[in-house]
Amino acid sequence: MNLTTIRELFRYNDWARDVLLAQAEKLDHAALDRPFEMGPGSLRKTLEHLFQAEWGWLRRWQGYSPGKEEYPGDFPTVQSLASHWRQTAADRDVFLDGLTDADLEQDCTFTTIEGKTYTFKLGYALLHVCNHGTHHRAQVVNMLRHLGVITPDLEFMDMIHETDKHDASSA
Repeated sequence: MNLTTIRELFRYNDWARDVLLAQAEKLDHAALDRPFEMGPGSLRKTLEHLFQAEWGWLRRWQGYSPGKEEYPGDFPTVQSLASHWRQTAADRDVFLDGLTDADLEQDCTFTTIEGKTYTFKLGYALLHVCNHGTHHRAQVVNMLRHLGVITPDLEFMDMIHETDKHDASSA
């Protein structure tokens, strides 16, 4: 495990987040709040959950375990959520810039909002956030499809192709 790979996974997370937020910004409140029997229960709640997880984990990595009442929420628009989420991602990138590969092996101890205390290697906690994002983004894609939105491909290689402008024949 190394920081180069972790940074690349977060770059992918951020790219996929922005693709989905662009789709969600086109929807009205009724569509954003339509109940679904998956994820946290609606498109808005699932997007907020993804943001809150990234926000909360960053605090844990920084040595602070926030309580449930401290988590930001109830964003009136997708744009306001996106703004907070991008700022959290920028703060995360600053945090990552202060790490070395050796730091990934250090213990990260935190207390959940349910009051349980855990200790994991910092690198595993970082990877967890990326994996958690993939899980819930799949739910977001499914919700968007149920709402009639044609969703773009969110594969890692789609991001590489789009952002690095690789020739499709060499991928």
